[in-house]
Amino acid sequence: MQSRFVLKTIFLFSLNIISAIDTCDGITQHGYPCQTHQLTTTDGYILTVFRIPYSHRGKTRNNVTTASRPPVLLMNCVQCSSDIWVLLGPHNGLPFMLANFGYDVWLANARGNVYSEKHIKFEPSSTAFWEFSLDEIGNIDVPATIDYILAATNSQSLHYVGFSMGVTAFVMALASHPSYNQKIRTSHLLAPVVFFCHARGPLPTLGVPLLGNNNPLSVRLGTLPLHQLVFLFREVASRICLLPDYQSVCIQLLNFFVGWDSPYLNRNLLPEILATTPAGGSIRQYHHYLQLAASCGFRAFDFGLERNLRKYGKPKPPAYNLTNVHPKTPMEMYFSDNDFLADTQDLYRLSEIFGKKASWNRVKYMKFNHFDFALAYNLKECIYDCVVHRMQRYEGRDFNLDLCKCFRNKPF
Repeated sequence: MQSRFVLKTIFLFSLNIISAIDTCDGITQHGYPCQTHQLTTTDGYILTVFRIPYSHRGKTRNNVTTASRPPVLLMNCVQCSSDIWVLLGPHNGLPFMLANFGYDVWLANARGNVYSEKHIKFEPSSTAFWEFSLDEIGNIDVPATIDYILAATNSQSLHYVGFSMGVTAFVMALASHPSYNQKIRTSHLLAPVVFFCHARGPLPTLGVPLLGNNNPLSVRLGTLPLHQLVFLFREVASRICLLPDYQSVCIQLLNFFVGWDSPYLNRNLLPEILATTPAGGSIRQYHHYLQLAASCGFRAFDFGLERNLRKYGKPKPPAYNLTNVHPKTPMEMYFSDNDFLADTQDLYRLSEIFGKKASWNRVKYMKFNHFDFALAYNLKECIYDCVVHRMQRYEGRDFNLDLCKCFRNKPF
């Protein structure tokens, strides 16, 4: 009995430590300034956005003044938060690199994750709070965040970097709100999940038969509040996966879901990864991805016949009009062969639709997987240097080196 009390005390204490550390702590510990902003969406969700307004490292590169720091929005993956962008630290993390080169960096958080778990009416313990899918993140959260940043910086447009779900939401936003194409300077889409037809791994293989179509089980699970289980999972995973004998097992288990046998994960980050991921979200987000896998389309959430008729005026959910997606400059797509979730077959199909509106960058390393686009030890040299290079080129700044050398000559 006493041992149970001790374990419970340790558990609650560890949760308090984790909850006391946020993205700003991960930024300011390296000497960079950080601001916390909150915005309220049209349907009442309160989203947190973290900002690195400038770099503390000497004189700003390229003599960029405060008024001319272009804003950059970074959007993360499902069950991730803004934390994932700062884990690589000041030398290899994209937010720090961008700040050093004179950009105004904003790290977004979609509804339902640990930083955006508030609503003007609903509590996270209620099922009503979790009644959202990918549609709401793409159609509401991303446009609202873009508008907030542009207003705060007095800018007309921004650069966008999305990872995984951050790509899904970006494409949904532009497809639903074509006017936002003009608000995008450049877009850099890492592990771009749009079509999900050929996704591999246990998630689609086991999930599609159960939740790929609307059924009583999917309806019951879809809005179930599981946010408390996120903390429990992180605590249990930390206790097991940080043991020397189990680290490799945990890493291979992660690879089993996102791309087998990748050697690129930065193992030194394992404690930080386990302390910040998963970061929360709705089951309906996963349900939506499984619907996309089952339908092989890119369409809105399927509520079933009766509710579809009420919401969409038709028995089936409408497909997103991808012809509406045409930013001012071609979208830069970064992908790899060993990504179970952004499969090359689905991306080839997307390339046929986008045509010259997208440029495709296929990583030359055959074992580079989905999470390597956020956590690989060679991510700076392979991806981030290229992203910064292309932003600098758009801004007309001196950047003579060609740092985009991690890709095949022919993407398809």
